[in-house]
Amino acid sequence: CPACNELKEYLRSKGIEYEDHDIITDYDALEEMLHVHKVRVTPLTIIGDKKLVGFDVEELEKALAEAG
Repeated sequence: CPACNELKEYLRSKGIEYEDHDIITDYDALEEMLHVHKVRVTPLTIIGDKKLVGFDVEELEKALAEAG
């Protein structure tokens, strides 16, 4: 999705490592997103115990700063 691509590009531009799970091709990732995290919207970013839905630079930077 466009927001997923923007998020990945942002993380790459900042040199932040991440794991990418494609819910279209990875059934287990889809199941985890829906049933464990109870989220139906992408992108879903997990930083520590915080879940971010969508791509909001300010929220992302705040969560990254809090995670240390």
